[in-house]
Amino acid sequence: MKKTFTDEELVDRFIQSHEAADFAELYCRYSRKVYQSCIRYLEDSVEAQDQMQEVFFKVLKRLGGFRQEASFSTWLYTLTRNHCFTVRQQRDLRRHTLFSDTDLLETHHLPGLDGASLDDRWHHAEQTLNQLAGRDERILRDRYLLGKDIAVLADEHQVSISAIKMRLKRARDIAHRIHQRREL
Repeated sequence: MKKTFTDEELVDRFIQSHEAADFAELYCRYSRKVYQSCIRYLEDSVEAQDQMQEVFFKVLKRLGGFRQEASFSTWLYTLTRNHCFTVRQQRDLRRHTLFSDTDLLETHHLPGLDGASLDDRWHHAEQTLNQLAGRDERILRDRYLLGKDIAVLADEHQVSISAIKMRLKRARDIAHRIHQRREL
């Protein structure tokens, strides 16, 4: 009768012996769940399949660093989520121009810039960003220049998604007020 090992036992066995069967067992247990998570985050079944393979490649490389402070499944889920957020962020960056003239102050119409060239708009946006407090400038740059996902920002700042949305709104409002003062 074949002994069934826990996830953590399989990890320990693989780290010590590098026996492919131990890793294959982990893959069999979790490949479907990782694939489903990838679909949920990436909304594309073909990309989800590719990224599932990438996640397991990362698992293979990082398994030695698994400290068992959390369960293997929690560690794997976190790695999958972070990987998918990074993939989505990179995909979104490729889809959009680096900086569109409406992104920074997306909910505000900026009088005086209607006929301005893209270079003028860019220069104006940079001047506005440079006048913001550090945290406000950083969050706007991360969101609109780097295209970071709201969930990634929330995770990085260790706040809820609604809190990061509120911080973004406040930073945009402050940037809008700076713009209005400059126009006077």
